[in-house]
Amino acid sequence: MYASSGEAVSASRSGSRHSGVHVVAVHEARPKLMMARHFLTYQPAEHARLASCVMGVQHGRVLVVMGVPEWILFLGSDAENALVTLGSAWAAQAAQGEAWAWVGVVGGASLAEAVTTREMGRYPSTALLLDTFVTKSVAATGRVRCAWYSLPDRCLQAAFCERYEGYSDLCTCNGTFFPETRKLQESILTKESIPVVVVTANKPHHLYRVLRNLFSIPGAAQTEVLVAVDGAHQEALALTEVLGVGVVVHRPEGVGNIRTNANVRFALYSVFRSFPQADKAIVVEDDLLLSPDFLRYFHHVSPILDLDPTVFCVNAFSSNSFVDTASDPSVLLRARTYPMYGWMVSRAYSTEVLNNWVRPGIGDWDWWLTWEDLRKGRDVVFPEVSRTFHAGSAGIHVSGFEQEVYFNRMIYNNMSHVPLMDINLLVRARYEEQLRYDLTVASRQVIIPRDLCDMSWLTPNTSRPLLLYVYAVDDNDEHDSYKIFLTCFRTYDLSTREMYKGVMRVRWRGTVVYLVGCPFSPFCFHNEKNKVAFKPSAMDLQQASLARDAWENTFLKGNPRLAHHPALTSPLNLTHLVTLAAHPTASPPTHVNGDGDW
Repeated sequence: MYASSGEAVSASRSGSRHSGVHVVAVHEARPKLMMARHFLTYQPAEHARLASCVMGVQHGRVLVVMGVPEWILFLGSDAENALVTLGSAWAAQAAQGEAWAWVGVVGGASLAEAVTTREMGRYPSTALLLDTFVTKSVAATGRVRCAWYSLPDRCLQAAFCERYEGYSDLCTCNGTFFPETRKLQESILTKESIPVVVVTANKPHHLYRVLRNLFSIPGAAQTEVLVAVDGAHQEALALTEVLGVGVVVHRPEGVGNIRTNANVRFALYSVFRSFPQADKAIVVEDDLLLSPDFLRYFHHVSPILDLDPTVFCVNAFSSNSFVDTASDPSVLLRARTYPMYGWMVSRAYSTEVLNNWVRPGIGDWDWWLTWEDLRKGRDVVFPEVSRTFHAGSAGIHVSGFEQEVYFNRMIYNNMSHVPLMDINLLVRARYEEQLRYDLTVASRQVIIPRDLCDMSWLTPNTSRPLLLYVYAVDDNDEHDSYKIFLTCFRTYDLSTREMYKGVMRVRWRGTVVYLVGCPFSPFCFHNEKNKVAFKPSAMDLQQASLARDAWENTFLKGNPRLAHHPALTSPLNLTHLVTLAAHPTASPPTHVNGDGDW
């Protein structure tokens, strides 16, 4: 009996523990469970992972797919199309509160399908019972699925593909991905060995994606790789053996962020212990996509950790890497921010923080490292255009809502050769010298329009930077003076973490904009007596919030189920959506007909 195993999330922010879509793959010739995955489709963003999973299963496998209330709200067209391609006649027709199940052979026949119909005033629908027998494929017994299975050096990979499912081109008969691809990648200029440690737990499909990505970019053959697995998950361990990478297993400690914190600590400790010759290491989470120049980027920037003791980390990720606020992949910046989504530190820094790691009950490890007694005035170097893309959702830290509204809108570099700026310009003294010059020659915006988010007041694509003085007495932004601009610029506005001594630098469609906090920032030197520092009013903030809501809600355009929901007319508040996903009976939809209309 299947009981929500596989990737089921231990705790969800909305919906029941079992809500969403469950996908189970069984071997066609013997009663062996090959895959069990759980997708929280009562949140946005999960539909893409579901579609990828379904399309990644090999032909001939027996597949069971179940939709359990509440599973339909954010199913999305990609997932619907994938389920229809399987052979389902009802997946695209069900309504909120109705359960659905399908059994069939991938690339073959649909064997059974059922859906409950919810009666008026009843939520959710009645229980669904689907009883079907699947005949074992005698023809598949003893058959070699692919020609490469018989090759002596492929037996390990073949055995993996007959035991586990959902790995797409790792197990296809044609266009197969082989681990030796790593050796074929272009070499890059390196001055030292910088290993990569991949932090993972029980999401082996994510792990395969990031390792496949890492093996397919320049510098792959020159880079040592270690995988730190949180728990002895046999599938993840078998995958590392197939791909030929080192692995260390962490005995889990605690739950939630306590467990995550401990695993990151273990990964950081293990990578320097496993590679004693390395002075620096790159930490990668398993839910990332990597730019083609990911390794080249880190090797170019790595000397800054030797040149400047006021830098403690190099990030591959920028929180402001959105289409409107980032455009030059050659630009490097520095600020007080978190190590996040692909980051590099030195052995000395690692030793320092491992001896003072976040204690249970305090918070997340990355937030802990920005505490001033640990940061000690040091900064993080990062690119204007990210070298990683966050491609996870419905996890412990990033919900499907955050993934869809923020991370899915971000951009990352897609070129393998980018002439990066001289790292000597990142040394604090040189960096501040250049910053002072830029602020001196910048044009100054003194009059702020009433409708700030109209953006007609800012000329795009100008070579001269724009300087805006905003009211701030510290870096907490208690008056939302920075936040209102980040909101209107349609970038990451949940924090001001990419701030350098009271200065935030972003672009707006090509034009560099400096937000300088007065009187807080030492760079508020041309603002005599702080006479022109902008402090938003309550009305300013309300208008900006409405404009932001309208932009954020554009992700609903591709979801016809939401577009016609009577509870979601007028400007949509995402808080209402979260509530609706968690408590759909608060505003239950009416199933009008078999088309799945609301």
